[in-house]
Amino acid sequence: MDVAKIVSAGSLPVTVLAVALSAQPSLAFSPGCPCGAVQGMHSQTRQHVSRETTETARQIVGALREHSGQNSRYLDRQVEAIKRIADGQEQNSSLRLRDRFRAEAESGRFDPNSDFCLLMDISGESGGNSLRSANGPRDVVRGASDWMSGAVVPVQEHGVKMAAYLAAEREELKNAGGAKDATTDWKLATGHPTIPLDDLRVQNALARLVSNTIDPFPSRPLTEQDLRTPAGLSEAARRRATEARNHAAMAAIELALELGNPVLPSDPYRRIAARSHYAADIPDMISELQRLDIRVASYDVPTEDTLEERHRKNERALLQDLIDIQSLSARLNFHRLQQESRNSVVLAAILGVMTDGTTTTLLSN
Repeated sequence: MDVAKIVSAGSLPVTVLAVALSAQPSLAFSPGCPCGAVQGMHSQTRQHVSRETTETARQIVGALREHSGQNSRYLDRQVEAIKRIADGQEQNSSLRLRDRFRAEAESGRFDPNSDFCLLMDISGESGGNSLRSANGPRDVVRGASDWMSGAVVPVQEHGVKMAAYLAAEREELKNAGGAKDATTDWKLATGHPTIPLDDLRVQNALARLVSNTIDPFPSRPLTEQDLRTPAGLSEAARRRATEARNHAAMAAIELALELGNPVLPSDPYRRIAARSHYAADIPDMISELQRLDIRVASYDVPTEDTLEERHRKNERALLQDLIDIQSLSARLNFHRLQQESRNSVVLAAILGVMTDGTTTTLLSN
């Protein structure tokens, strides 16, 4: 076999070359063998094999990379698809919620309660409806107490001078507070939800009214000389019992005057009164009693417009109204409890008066 042809066929596979060499052993082992040519053929074969192996490896690596890239693109597309599906679900959910809340808003569920808004305005304007301190009722009770205890000059002088003083005072105060006879007519205090206690003439008239009701003609005060005698000491003990009963009566009257004492600005409550058929006069300052009267009237005698507005209220607004009504009821019950506690003391005093001077079969009177 011609070796030159074998060499020229450098692109033949290694196995083919090996077979060709083994078929001509004289070329491989004979003393006259061209060793340089054979080594050259082996070197070319190894280079060819190396190039083929490298190319094959490169192609395999490229194929793996391309496959990996395809997988990555597929995963990216899958993630993007899942993300778009989730975004679509959230958008659909948002649209459904928006439609539901729009329907509820159109139904009036979220409409503000006008009455509750008025109460919020009142709370902001009047500092939470906190009562202003006023001493009108205390001044009235103090004046009556001074008269009944004999701390004033007419009682100390007693007799005709005290009668003349009472007559002159009655004439002076007869028109106080619009009353025909302010010193004897309790309508001055009970005929109006707010008593004009900021008027000094009304205070003096009420002080006389309280005195005329409890003890119109007190006795002359006891002197130090009177208290040194047994009769004087006995009279002092009797008068202390009378004073205790008088103070029980004045405590009940003082609470009634405190409820009618003008202590709140009336401007915020005029807006509530306008929502009802409220007929009483509303002065610049109103009492705790008139404040409750106005708020109760807004539910008890509402105007036609107020009734129509109430008919359109949703459940939440009606619940706020119920809470407000319960609050009013609780406040009224608290004032009733205060008055009843004082009335209990008055009843005890009345019972004591009824049992004074009674006799028994055991002891002499």
